[in-house]
Amino acid sequence: MAVPTVTGQTLIDIANDLLAGYQNGVDSRALLTYLNLAKDEVWGVTKELHDEYFQVFSQATAPTADYYFAPLTTSVRNYTLPADLRSIEFIECTTPGFQGTTFSYAKLNTPQFRQERQASNEANAPDPNNNVTEYLYSIAGKNQFVLAAYPAAPMTLILWYTRALPDFEAQDTLDEILFPFSKKLAEFAAKRAMCGVQDAGQFGIWKAEWRDSLINLVQSSGSRNDADPQFVTAYEGDE
Repeated sequence: MAVPTVTGQTLIDIANDLLAGYQNGVDSRALLTYLNLAKDEVWGVTKELHDEYFQVFSQATAPTADYYFAPLTTSVRNYTLPADLRSIEFIECTTPGFQGTTFSYAKLNTPQFRQERQASNEANAPDPNNNVTEYLYSIAGKNQFVLAAYPAAPMTLILWYTRALPDFEAQDTLDEILFPFSKKLAEFAAKRAMCGVQDAGQFGIWKAEWRDSLINLVQSSGSRNDADPQFVTAYEGDE
């Protein structure tokens, strides 16, 4: 059986079913706002539990396609990150001869980053000895990948990163990762709508319970990888 297509309107309809007699008093636009708030909660819980639901990798060949991150050049230190990037998990260099090059994060105001940046400014060029094996980078503004030093050679990087989920509209198809949580999204929206009418103060209490049930749902699905068995070692029990 194929995975069903779930749209924003599907969730609005489910939320209205849960609202029962209250549905005529809740605007569909408000429900959509609450559904997107629920989507953010699901994203936050799965990221917090490190379940890798939203981790993807960049590509460097199609500038107009998703997940694009431009190849590094020897004359540029600032690069635009993919639009949906939330946090970098790992950077891989695929250029032959430079696969062992590492990229380490440092804040812009750390002494090491500032010193490397200043030395690179003075040289206005890459390291002449071409013996750099580690580059420091930072993230500035909303989407700027900033290197402290100029790359010693043109390099292609793959950014392994956690992506954000954009808000959806009624006509949009939901990300398939959200499909198992579709009823939880509708439940959140319906309860938020009812509490807004009845008692907004109760929603905070209910939300904590809902979040706990969401965590249980995520954890009950088990690990996303069962390919590598894990064995308990150094166990010293009774014979």
